[in-house]
Amino acid sequence: MRKVIAYLKLGTLTVFTLIFWSIYMIVLGLIKLTPFRYERWRNFFMRNWSRAAALIFNIRVKAEGKPPKAPFFIVCNHMGYLDIIPLYLQLRCTFVAKKEVRSWPILGKMVDSVGVIFVDRNRRTDVKRVNELITNSLNEFQGLIVFPEGTSTGGYEVKDFHASLLQYPAATNRPVYAASLHYETAPKDPPAVDSVCFFGGRESFGSHVVKFAQNRRTDCTIRFREETIQSDDRKELAVKLHDAVAEIFTPTSVKPEQEIAEVGE
Repeated sequence: MRKVIAYLKLGTLTVFTLIFWSIYMIVLGLIKLTPFRYERWRNFFMRNWSRAAALIFNIRVKAEGKPPKAPFFIVCNHMGYLDIIPLYLQLRCTFVAKKEVRSWPILGKMVDSVGVIFVDRNRRTDVKRVNELITNSLNEFQGLIVFPEGTSTGGYEVKDFHASLLQYPAATNRPVYAASLHYETAPKDPPAVDSVCFFGGRESFGSHVVKFAQNRRTDCTIRFREETIQSDDRKELAVKLHDAVAEIFTPTSVKPEQEIAEVGE
């Protein structure tokens, strides 16, 4: 029965997304014929799409701390595709995401059309292109969110940050904000590490989405650190920002004993 309800939820979101996104694309095309900026319309679309997704899947988001106002550069821990919903609900923003997101059904095409910057993390030379796009993307209408762990996790800990995507704030000595995400599921639902966190290639995107949709409720807490951090050395900046996120981070799950044993060997 829960799987049937999950498919109904996914079907509802799919129909809503296709209709709403079609309207978005039509209006976007009209805006681009004028001298007006499109970011306000994009923010309206993504915030309301996120509200609809949160309503359909019963995602409850609680924010702690004050979200920064655009333009901002902010780093956050990353646990999977669901992260965009609480972040879009709280921030006027766009993202730097791995290029594989483009291949995700529906969601991939949608995020490509709303200004998300895709990076090929297997190509070091791609960093220069991405940093140029970052420079052009920060404005009074939107900030930028980066996941410097370089991958999604099971929410056990905050992994070390990769310094390459911090080249822009380091080169410009720009203040950087920090945020953290934490998930919990309802008592009779599978734990968040299994049904919310999408990481490690454990299963396909489609099968995981169906599993997530079977949850009765998902609670997300997003914490913002109001003090900014800056440095003109990207490696030093990566360490400081990692510590800042870790300071406000609450684990979503406990690392399995097997992994702890392997680390200790």
